[in-house]
Amino acid sequence: MFFLKGYTKATMDEIALAAEISKPTVYHYFKSKDDLFFSLMLPVVEQIGMQLEKVRDNILENNYATGALLIRDMFQALWKSYSMAPDIFRIIQIFQQSGMVREWNPQIRSSLNNKGRHNFKLARQITEIGIRKDLIKETNPYEYVDVLWGLFVGIVQLEDIKSREPQGSRYLQKTLDLAEKILIDAMAKEKAREKIKPG
Repeated sequence: MFFLKGYTKATMDEIALAAEISKPTVYHYFKSKDDLFFSLMLPVVEQIGMQLEKVRDNILENNYATGALLIRDMFQALWKSYSMAPDIFRIIQIFQQSGMVREWNPQIRSSLNNKGRHNFKLARQITEIGIRKDLIKETNPYEYVDVLWGLFVGIVQLEDIKSREPQGSRYLQKTLDLAEKILIDAMAKEKAREKIKPG
């Protein structure tokens, strides 16, 4: 319902009707529309964090033979999270860009911001370790992570805008693959390691 009508236009009555439950039942589980929407966003935001934690663990265990494999896994962390719930991922981006997140109650807004900061911090930590381990070229981790995130989110949004198909653009995967390759070509250091494990 949020995806079909947008956050502001979707009503709790419509949500209850679509879910085939009563409106009081919805309010039994969720205090407000903000609370309900946050519960939808949370698994996607947390999934990004879990995927990045796997990458961090792999780099700490010296499981990357090349910078290309590291960068691929960072990009794939976003792809796996997006694939889990594409509609929710898209709505999160629209919601954040529109500034509506500032209108949420402070507790929900703070919780979302903290989880988002955690994910960016993880990505920067991975980048810093990658630089130290001579897998990624010397760069500013803040800028690098913003480029990585911006490439991914921007391509998803652009392909959504261009697509008239309900399931999304048929070019999305190929375009993301190209973006990943460009980032690897620009930032990866190819240093072979003795121990090679899958990412």
